[in-house]
Amino acid sequence: MPGSLCRSGGTRYALGVSGRSGGTCDPPGWGGAVTRFLVTGATGFIGSRLTRMILAGGGTVTALARPSSRTRALRELGADVVHGDLATGRGVAEAVAGAERVIHLAATLKARTAAAFWAVNRDGVARLVRALAAVPRPPRLVLCSSLAAGPAPPVSLYGASKLAGEQVVREHADRVPAVILRPGIVYGPGEPALLPALLPMIRLGVVVQAGFGPHRYALVYVDDLCAALLAAADRGPVLRPGDPRTGTYAIGDGNVYHWDEICRCLAQAAGHRAPLVIPLPLPAVRAAAALAELAGRAGGTVPAFNRDKAREMRRADWTCAPADAVRELGFTPATTLRQGFAEALEALAAPSTAR
Repeated sequence: MPGSLCRSGGTRYALGVSGRSGGTCDPPGWGGAVTRFLVTGATGFIGSRLTRMILAGGGTVTALARPSSRTRALRELGADVVHGDLATGRGVAEAVAGAERVIHLAATLKARTAAAFWAVNRDGVARLVRALAAVPRPPRLVLCSSLAAGPAPPVSLYGASKLAGEQVVREHADRVPAVILRPGIVYGPGEPALLPALLPMIRLGVVVQAGFGPHRYALVYVDDLCAALLAAADRGPVLRPGDPRTGTYAIGDGNVYHWDEICRCLAQAAGHRAPLVIPLPLPAVRAAAALAELAGRAGGTVPAFNRDKAREMRRADWTCAPADAVRELGFTPATTLRQGFAEALEALAAPSTAR
């Protein structure tokens, strides 16, 4: 399990096993047999790391992706690329053909409307699952969901759409063997939201917190999540019709992090003093999110900080206990928060090596 936290005596869930401390997860083997993976979202932050891990472990990867410069990078790594789009269904049947394991990462993380979230996070999942159900022997599916989907009721459009995607998979559980992972905040080299938002405030020495009182979070380093995804693709119970728990796993590093602790740890990794954390009343948070959306609309983008994200900031507890994943999947998180932040910062300093 992870070693020391950035402060001593950090809160930890009992995980039931001990493991190595430090470093990143080694690529797992698959009994000597080359496993053919289909990965959706392979051009993204998590997907690109997962693709490298699979290829390093002797597996093969087919990536379902829209044409972009990032697909060329996947081909250079040795992955096959099928051009397609889950929002329309184009290319899905071709990508599914011959897959032995499917890891579904593609998702809409920010959007202006509920319909835009649902188009990929629910309907895109439905297109993929129907394609899997149509083959003679459906491959095992791992759906990467989010703590925003549960177990607590969703408070954001994103969370509700991810929960709807989970429900689609559950409805096909009698035909498609599937596992659902719900990670907490995922961070590491190439992560596009947490560090880019925090670092400017860390350098100024002042960080804002949405609302008053303690805010607690579960975090997981990206390579540890990739190891969990591969473990879920390889072993453990699958979803059962009518059973809301079996085959669904919360994923974190086993620690509970308060917001001020996250900020102090990142500051320490970046060589700065611990920042002053100032609470911002929630009405002010919502107003700032609305202004950010207006500015984004003028530029044709949806900002990472938006009204849907502000809805999630109202919830003070985003923690989870990954004991089921440790026990049933053999999941062993290996990276401390300090180590993970250090590696992410190193990648920011040398962006060409972070891909």
